[in-house]
Amino acid sequence: MSHQTPPDSSCLDLWREKNDQLVRQVKSGSSEDLLLHLKTWSPPAEESDAPLTLQDARGLRDVLLTAFTYRQGLQELIIGNLPKALSSLHEAASGLCPRPVLVQVYTALGTCLRKMGNPQRALVYLVEALKGGSALGPPLLEASRLYQQLGDTAAELESLELLVEALSVTHSSEAPQLLIEVELLLPRLDPALPLHCGTQSQAKHLLASRCLQTGRAEDAAEHYLDLLALLLDGSEPRFAPPPSPPGPCMPEVFLEAAAALIQAGRAQDALTVCEELLSRTSFLLPKMSQLWKGARKGTKGLPHCPLWVSATHLLQGQAWVQLGAQKEAVSEFSWCLELLFRSTPEDKEQGAASNCEQGCKSEVALQQLQAAALISRGLEWVACGQDTKALQDFLLSVQMCPGMYTCMMLAMHRCARIVRPGKGGTWA
Repeated sequence: MSHQTPPDSSCLDLWREKNDQLVRQVKSGSSEDLLLHLKTWSPPAEESDAPLTLQDARGLRDVLLTAFTYRQGLQELIIGNLPKALSSLHEAASGLCPRPVLVQVYTALGTCLRKMGNPQRALVYLVEALKGGSALGPPLLEASRLYQQLGDTAAELESLELLVEALSVTHSSEAPQLLIEVELLLPRLDPALPLHCGTQSQAKHLLASRCLQTGRAEDAAEHYLDLLALLLDGSEPRFAPPPSPPGPCMPEVFLEAAAALIQAGRAQDALTVCEELLSRTSFLLPKMSQLWKGARKGTKGLPHCPLWVSATHLLQGQAWVQLGAQKEAVSEFSWCLELLFRSTPEDKEQGAASNCEQGCKSEVALQQLQAAALISRGLEWVACGQDTKALQDFLLSVQMCPGMYTCMMLAMHRCARIVRPGKGGTWA
């Protein structure tokens, strides 16, 4: 089918025609046909007596072609068709690509090449993306992922620190564009897109959690305290981590911060963080049983509150252990267990509700918390010389969470110590 362009058509009319065609053909699934048409379309030359225009038809064609190939590359990257994504992104980079868009294209190329197992080439594109432009968040986040894949933890954490710094800068709004540019035809960077880098608080949380995971407890503790200050002073009142990978909600950030402080040897600070969290959740204690049922059925609201409160008491117990206060530690572990056993659902109904993924995850977390609290209290009983109580807690922890091999070994060790000399010990 041939397309004739009337000599008196304006550039805006041409753009509208091609853009409408793009939308229709993308919806009908004929994007390959549209791309071929854009490549072969040759707009008529401007007449010598035509009025002067800021943007001619050829320029509009190039804008459409670049925007479309880039969008196509992003879509292929999302669905995992990496070779096709790489081809489209290379084509977009070689087209009419202004610097801000080129930063995005280079970042997407880095992501694609990293996923294809070519980290060195990916790094080349990320370096190019970081050389210019103000939107440095996406390439820095991708660089951290690349360094994590390469096992270069120092470079990964440095990239995340730079990401936090980059996201703390407020960029002035750009002047309105008078011409039809590639940026106008690109999708907004929502969390579903691979180039979304999130907010400063999300980046700070990622940095803190990676420090904790890599054994840098002191750095993690400082980053978590900075994050809590950022969230609590109203600068970012709502903490909503990106959906992929799933991130924690606000109470879980408190728990992670307390765990980091304990690992860093800052037990008193950990107690302060735990007390702050309890002050924000204690009013929900009378509703624990209803909240647990909601968690098991996957309903919305605050389904994890029983786990949050119980985990807080577990961490408080660990902090007291670090401070050498055995009585307080045993008290916190016991309170944690009381809340957990109180939260255990009495009904064991079968069906869709009991098979809900959310409910299953909550039950697994509850069992793991029960086992951890029992082991922790058992160890304190050992320190107090009460081996019989220790053995009871260790054996009960095995029943709560059979998959925890450490529980079994601790129980056997305690059992061996209290079996009477000369008698053979047997498991009941």
